Amino acid sequence: MGLTSRYWRIRFARWSTARPAVESGHTLLVPVPGDLPVFLDLALAVCRRQHHRTRRATLVIPDYPSDAVRAAVAREQATWPGGGLELLELPALDRFVLPRLGDPGRNHGAQIIAGVSAARTERVILHDADLFLFDEAFHDRLVDEAVARDLDVLGIDRAWDSWYAERGRELAATWEQCTRTRWLRSFPPHRHIGHEAVVDGEAHVFDTTFWPQLHTPPARIGLLEREDDDVVHFNYVISTYRKFQRSSGVFHDRSFRLLLIRLFIDLFDEQGLTYDVPSLEQLASGLGDSHDVRVRYDPRDGERYADFRRRIGRVLAGPWVRAERASRAVELLRPFDETYGFTT
Repeated sequence: MGLTSRYWRIRFARWSTARPAVESGHTLLVPVPGDLPVFLDLALAVCRRQHHRTRRATLVIPDYPSDAVRAAVAREQATWPGGGLELLELPALDRFVLPRLGDPGRNHGAQIIAGVSAARTERVILHDADLFLFDEAFHDRLVDEAVARDLDVLGIDRAWDSWYAERGRELAATWEQCTRTRWLRSFPPHRHIGHEAVVDGEAHVFDTTFWPQLHTPPARIGLLEREDDDVVHFNYVISTYRKFQRSSGVFHDRSFRLLLIRLFIDLFDEQGLTYDVPSLEQLASGLGDSHDVRVRYDPRDGERYADFRRRIGRVLAGPWVRAERASRAVELLRPFDETYGFTT
């Protein structure tokens, strides 16, 4: 076991000794990147529209301290529906260590552990900041079905890693996962963080919550039947952003996640904040043959762009986007649309 792995095993060896008072319903956990507060604005706009019959509290959990995140939570608190809206910052030790590691998986794991430690409800829902919900009863439906089926874990997508399906197991992806708090706390916290372990003599890297799911009877884990249009999820936005921050030289934005971040900043940031992302003009310069760019786009990525563009179109048609902003997005994306031959 490496030094880093030993650190996390010791750091998150056990939950706090105090068992929380448990009430019915769910706590909504919203892990966000502290230096991308525009994603918190969007996440709160999406979650505010959710019916909240089963919601008792919402916890915003930034990976890094941020005045912009604190201000956003303060703006929303007075009118937040469905229980209180609270800011939950990570413990001082994690705030010191995590920025030095630059590992989004560790950040996310620590955010989830902090949220579960603070939750006082039977279940939690893990909301991804790059996920958009079009069914306003979605969270209540998740909780109702998890209760009716007496599940420990109810997800909305299968685990992205095919290693489990090859072994006859169906695990739930973390995003929008509705999870029993008692089940989460029945495993040491470090087991929920992505880590390498040996199972049946085979080493494998387990993503967030996958090791505990694998060690849970299959009947306790389920997936929600849903329409594809209920959810738009971009996946790996924050991990791509952190990878870009750690990189040097030319960065290939192969799935257009930096473009997504910059588009959201230009459309939705109303505070005039500074972000560590190239401008849209700088990103567009990576469409050509020049090697003197920070971010480049490959003309062979047309299929990925079409998928990205269809998702963007769906999000821009959502109730959280004013018509003039949707029109502006089309103009901002025109150089990319023309390069990849995308037509609406």
